[in-house]
Amino acid sequence: MFTLANLSFGVGSLLLTMRGEWRLASLMVVGSLVADGLDGRLARWLKADGDFGRELDSLADVVAFGVAPAVLLYQMSLRDLGFPGMAVTLFFPLCGALRLARFNILSNDGYFLGVPITAAGTLLSTMAFYFLQETTAPPPPHVIPAVMVILGYLMTSSIPYPDFKKRRKGAGIQFWPIVGPVLALAALLFAAGWNPWAVILMPLTAYVVLGPWLVVLRKWDEKVQPWLAGVNRR
Repeated sequence: MFTLANLSFGVGSLLLTMRGEWRLASLMVVGSLVADGLDGRLARWLKADGDFGRELDSLADVVAFGVAPAVLLYQMSLRDLGFPGMAVTLFFPLCGALRLARFNILSNDGYFLGVPITAAGTLLSTMAFYFLQETTAPPPPHVIPAVMVILGYLMTSSIPYPDFKKRRKGAGIQFWPIVGPVLALAALLFAAGWNPWAVILMPLTAYVVLGPWLVVLRKWDEKVQPWLAGVNRR
């Protein structure tokens, strides 16, 4: 029922987008996120999880976090770009579908390969809601398509992202790698003129940035730290 609610919110977002009610359409995707977060927990609690629920969940996610946010952003700004705008609108849900197909056949303990479509789709929808505020200046015309292309790439990439719901017992989470991006985002938002609605964007954007940031830290440990150790020995 919660998985079908996830799908219903996604379809509702599409219907509201066609009616021009963009704020409600973006909030519908947030409703999908809540339903998606509850269905897995309830299934495990009721011991009702299985292949059927996993496949249904993926189908619902494609609509709610792939198609719905892309169509919303298309109606808001991408349609003014003509064919490139249509191509970007198609690119995002296609990458999301590939991401979900790979997720269903891989078993990774404690992390995802590529940013989850739930995070990417909700980020797009909260961006839309943020830029719909009267106190917020609209972004430059190429910012939204660039963000959609980057998110599409990150969904299909092999960059690992933490799965905080399934982290191994006894494995603590090191929060310091997350603090840097969050503080940087807060500083940028403050410099650009603080808007309370930006708080919604911060954790989602921080999570999307977290994957590449951790890869950079890992490369630092592998290449720079041994060189520094050699310099210190000298």
